[in-house]
Amino acid sequence: MSDAIEDPASDARTADSRRLAGFGLTALAGLLIGIGSLLPWIRSSLEGLPDASSPTYYGIDLPDGVIALVAAAVVLVGLAITQLTTSTPARKTAAGAVIAASIFAIAVAGAAVVTATSRFEPTAVDDVLAELDPAGGATQEQREQAEELIVIRLAPAPFAVIGGGLVGVAGGVLLLSWANRVREQPDSVDGARQGPA
Repeated sequence: MSDAIEDPASDARTADSRRLAGFGLTALAGLLIGIGSLLPWIRSSLEGLPDASSPTYYGIDLPDGVIALVAAAVVLVGLAITQLTTSTPARKTAAGAVIAASIFAIAVAGAAVVTATSRFEPTAVDDVLAELDPAGGATQEQREQAEELIVIRLAPAPFAVIGGGLVGVAGGVLLLSWANRVREQPDSVDGARQGPA
């Protein structure tokens, strides 16, 4: 009979564990996504030219990185709301926003990783030619030569954003579970108090 009665203290410990784990993971996710969006995403090089002549593209230079930075802000704001509000619906909505923003960050960075060469090669060629000839007098032949010699490489930052997104999903799920647990906890406490009577 006593096994059927839930232990309020155990429920509270479980909820606190989920809250702490969710908080830590979500904070780490916001940090990874935010920092990743500010670091280099794409590096280019042109055979025979010094690296200084080859452009490097940071996250905030690209629409992808700007979107990732916004996602990081949503993750951190959502985390703050879950900790500052006492409203269960608000906590659940904020946790859902954390999960959605994390998934969006994964999608954006993943697309950048998959399409890096095809997307950024023309831009890199334009920038290299502009660096070599600021007057814009490059011929079609020179452009074709640059296209053959240029190499596009991914920097680690998009992978940091993807990792942060995965961590954010895990943190958001824990926060959502904690919000549901907190909502249910008072009922189970009342039931435990009424049980012996």
